[in-house]
Amino acid sequence: MFRAQRVRTAQLTQWRGEGEVRGVALMLPGGFVRGRGGPVKVAELGLRDLAAELTERGRAHGIAVHLLRYRCSGWNGPDADTAVDTRWALDELARRYGPVPVVLVGNSLGGRAAFWCAGHPNVTGVAGIAPWLPSGDAVEQLAGRRVLIVHGTGDHSAAGATQSLEYALRARDVVPDLARYEVPGGSHYLVRQAADISALTTSFTLATLGAEPSALAAGAVCTRLPARA
Repeated sequence: MFRAQRVRTAQLTQWRGEGEVRGVALMLPGGFVRGRGGPVKVAELGLRDLAAELTERGRAHGIAVHLLRYRCSGWNGPDADTAVDTRWALDELARRYGPVPVVLVGNSLGGRAAFWCAGHPNVTGVAGIAPWLPSGDAVEQLAGRRVLIVHGTGDHSAAGATQSLEYALRARDVVPDLARYEVPGGSHYLVRQAADISALTTSFTLATLGAEPSALAAGAVCTRLPARA
């Protein structure tokens, strides 16, 4: 099932099966450091295969999968527009479904929004795919959550792998259930490794939502991306 609802100018696009919703995966695409234009459609497309896999494997467990379409293409400094929209989306999901657990799955710019908003009471886990995590971003809001970070060692963008490693090392003081996987030589876009990352992120998300047993080692920092079964 596919439908979209516009509230204000942000949108939640949804894929899900029928039946009671017992958990939600909220997909947060990438964008730009600054930009007042509309959402970046190419960035959204980068998460659609992952959304489809999550929908297929989560359908029998009552997992709803949503993609957030931001009002703006950029973070925009202190306005933090991407985080503002993510908080709105979390409140909207709570209005629709009640206090069901939510896993935030953010790519690049969306990764920063996911980690910023992890303190929402319904969030139980955060997955960042090549997340933009500037030095100094808070980690305290991750307490009590499960965390996954996947980053290519060849990412030389503003969302570089060095930053996410530094963030992970600080974060594990408050969230021991954290795993960070490196993709040797992988670029920011991780196109060649997309299938592996999709499988890993889907397993993490469904396990965090209680739909599948966990196959990840907690507390693993700076490891390599595991092979698919």
